[in-house]
Amino acid sequence: MQTFTMKLWSVAAGVTAAAAVATPAAAADPNAPTVPSPTEFVYPTGFDKALSLMMAGEGGENGIGSHRVWPTLSFPALTTEQIAKAVSGNSLVIPYHYTHQYSTDGKIGGYNIRYDPVDVKKCPKKEIPGDGFLLYEGVCSAQLNEPVTGTWKAENDKLCVDVAWAGKSQISGCYTMFFVMDSVALVKLDGTVSGKAHALKKGAAPDM
Repeated sequence: MQTFTMKLWSVAAGVTAAAAVATPAAAADPNAPTVPSPTEFVYPTGFDKALSLMMAGEGGENGIGSHRVWPTLSFPALTTEQIAKAVSGNSLVIPYHYTHQYSTDGKIGGYNIRYDPVDVKKCPKKEIPGDGFLLYEGVCSAQLNEPVTGTWKAENDKLCVDVAWAGKSQISGCYTMFFVMDSVALVKLDGTVSGKAHALKKGAAPDM
């Protein structure tokens, strides 16, 4: 049985962002590849073209942003400018969980999805995508969209956010951002990936 392993090393133009998301230098992986800055070499058709493919639903074509490296597949971290260009006016989405809409003025809107138990008779016997109900292990839940508020900024090759719903801050901190094939990965300062992969959607995109 084959095992696929993917490692992420953070590289930003002019800044060694890896130090913020990797282990200390003394414990650095000696097998980590030397990866160039995110230039035209990283994005063969240019970052703007790569971004347009993501927005058109064709992200991941030819391994967006990846290098010809084997057996380790690496992806470059986005720079401050690239992060701002990617999220400004667009949405980061985890289907069936939340849609966060990043306005051009640094505000975050959208909604978090909550599932509340309801009478099981309200759920169809066969799942119908988009009907607002979820039947799981005999429990019927109704989808409720909770409004989200918050702020964002791109700085030091990080996406920094403070997102609140249900009356309190729920997500806050700065994350290194990667285009990983057709998804977006947000990596915490300790090097761990934050939750699930995100989809980058154009404009104030609705959830699935």
